Amino acid sequence: MRTRRDFCELAGLGMVAHALGCGDGSEAASETTGGSTETGATESGTGTGTTALPGSTDTSGVDTSTDEGEGGIDMTTSDGASTSESSDTGEAACEPSPPSIEGPFYRPGMPVRSDLDVYDDPGLPVRMRGRVLDPACAPVANAVVEIWHAAPIPPDTEAEQFDATYDASAEYRYYGQVATDAEGRYAFETLKPGWYLNGPQYRPAHIHVKIWTRDAERLTTQLYFADDPFAAEDPWFDAAMVLVLDEAGEVEFDFTI
Repeated sequence: MRTRRDFCELAGLGMVAHALGCGDGSEAASETTGGSTETGATESGTGTGTTALPGSTDTSGVDTSTDEGEGGIDMTTSDGASTSESSDTGEAACEPSPPSIEGPFYRPGMPVRSDLDVYDDPGLPVRMRGRVLDPACAPVANAVVEIWHAAPIPPDTEAEQFDATYDASAEYRYYGQVATDAEGRYAFETLKPGWYLNGPQYRPAHIHVKIWTRDAERLTTQLYFADDPFAAEDPWFDAAMVLVLDEAGEVEFDFTI
């Protein structure tokens, strides 16, 4: 699989490149798993810049020069961002997406791909698409959207009957990144994450997200799912970041950075 390092090497040969970012946040919050406390990270920070070829694709990635993602995901724009009208200019304004903790399972160097459902695991499909916008609601092209999450929950699994884990192998299971196209669009296809114990309390199912522009980490947050049985008890749950899937598991969600 291609990683940002591969793209950097190609760019060093003189090829035109898009800007990507990478880096780690600083310590700020903690999340416990299986009863042991592990250190998380702040919502934002800076890192070193790396590069990717324009419109480049992995065998399981997104070609950002086209209008469709891997697996036929329609990358048309969505309406998930919260918008308002500026009292000074009368122009639309988008509210910044709320940040959250990074958690202990972020892994730099995740593969460039939009389709994470490639392991024949049982699970519930999640086909997520949307845009990355700036505070004026304009699309942000060439932003890097990274997602990662715990192993999927099999269909018909009851709450408290499943303890999901994060992959630490060279496969980077359920880790992936894409660059937004000229209209700020991104798309991912994956499976709904499972629950896992955070100390004595299960965490609600969630997808971690980081968004970069050039060498800057612009947003670190988490996405949740409607009607999760553990949402009310979770200290990081944010109702503004809930995905409401349709019957096919599809959802549109915009981020404002």
